[in-house]
Amino acid sequence: MSKDRIVCVEWEDACFNSGYYDKTTPKRYEPALTKTVGIVIKSTPTAVILGTDSWTDDEGKTDYRHCHTIPKKMIKKITELKG
Repeated sequence: MSKDRIVCVEWEDACFNSGYYDKTTPKRYEPALTKTVGIVIKSTPTAVILGTDSWTDDEGKTDYRHCHTIPKKMIKKITELKG
């Protein structure tokens, strides 16, 4: 069994608000600070790709689903989780 690198990525995501702009609640329109926990599938110069589920198939190959591609320019912090 391979050692998976499980991390929590804190990053700023885009947000969406329908309706009219409400200047009395400016924080409502800021990027959403988001935390995503998953297994590092791949890290490139521009992004980190995480899978939130993984399994080994009948042939011993690991596969992933629920994959997130997070641009590195949006990442604030990556914390490796130990179990």
